[in-house]
Amino acid sequence: MSHPIFRFSTQALPPKSRFEAWRDEVNALFEIDIGTHARATFNYSLATAYVGDLLMGCGTWEGEQAPVQYAVKRGQRMLRRDGLDHYYICLGLSHAICGSAGRQPLSTQASQIYVLDLARELDSEIVAGDTIILTIPRDVLSARLGHKDLHGLVVQGALGGLLADHMRALRHRLPDLTPEELPHVYQATLAMVAAALAPGAATLDDAAPHIDHRLLARARQLIEQQLSRPDLDPASVARQLGVSRAALYRLFAADSGVAAYIQRRRLIKARELLRNGHVDRPRISSLAYACGFKSEAHFSRAFKAAFGYTPSEAREQTAAQPASATKHQDMHTGFSLKALLERMNSG
Repeated sequence: MSHPIFRFSTQALPPKSRFEAWRDEVNALFEIDIGTHARATFNYSLATAYVGDLLMGCGTWEGEQAPVQYAVKRGQRMLRRDGLDHYYICLGLSHAICGSAGRQPLSTQASQIYVLDLARELDSEIVAGDTIILTIPRDVLSARLGHKDLHGLVVQGALGGLLADHMRALRHRLPDLTPEELPHVYQATLAMVAAALAPGAATLDDAAPHIDHRLLARARQLIEQQLSRPDLDPASVARQLGVSRAALYRLFAADSGVAAYIQRRRLIKARELLRNGHVDRPRISSLAYACGFKSEAHFSRAFKAAFGYTPSEAREQTAAQPASATKHQDMHTGFSLKALLERMNSG
């Protein structure tokens, strides 16, 4: 059973009605104003889902032109009216904000995370790019952090980068989460948020397994992107991650170490290219160098030891069957950001 996701999009609406329809949804959080020209090109979608007590939102700019700017405010009258008592943690993938959060200046660029306290005033300008947002009830986060002033905080440093990685991964995997997995994902997300927003012995100890998980995922991504480099080795991976060789080896202990993992990934990449090279039929030597091996002989020996057949035999095997695509059914009915927030308040 896939995780329910509530979706809202202005795509199917006439262009002149899109901004108003979107504002009707998001005015549960902010008072919004926009210029006439920006209004005419506005086109946006929002996917929202619960992760335990958290509300996760993924916004996507759908316009054909560059994302537009608009003003957002939370004034005293709105604060008294809605009584929201949540933290709003936003990773701006291609979104930025500039203005003030209470008396705190607030300015971010794309790929940064910032925090708003929805019980306090906001007066800013936003560029309507892609976002990933976690809306967390104050009491849920305060149980881990105490009553810290987080309004207008821009999250910096390595822990901020790991939290951003976690939020991106959560967006990618959200449709496939099962009810059994959700409590674990919820606790991991809270631990990562707490460690990034208020680093300290307690929050770091709580987040340590999840930090290791994200570091491992980042290391694997770096390796995958650089398999063709013959100088890719444990030292270079450790240097790029900013960790010691010993810490990196600990992350890859289950894979018999970093060097063994790198070689295994190179061999798997080579096998895939050989099996699917029925058009180009690459030379074995060219393939070896393209996958980061320094000699054809070393490549051939390693390949035979790993798979039990030679690279030449692999090239003759039947090409792998194309992967089947699986589509998720979107839930287009019943969306209301206001209703979702009210459900959080009543919970």
